[in-house]
Amino acid sequence: MLGTGGIAQWIQDNVVPLILIVIAIGVLWAGNAGNISKAVTKIGVSLVGIAFLAMVVSGSSDDVGQWLVSLVHAG
Repeated sequence: MLGTGGIAQWIQDNVVPLILIVIAIGVLWAGNAGNISKAVTKIGVSLVGIAFLAMVVSGSSDDVGQWLVSLVHAG
């Protein structure tokens, strides 16, 4: 019997690394083209997107929120 359980589990297990790889390639490409401000903007927007994705996948918004605060608050 065919089902989507295997595909759904594979996507859940591998979606974040795949997104990070695509983001890294885009940032490196923009940096290589000499457009550093575009690369920095992509990094910032990507972090916010990954944070929302982590909240959806893990259901742990408290941990994700603490991680986001730790990015900007040292101590």
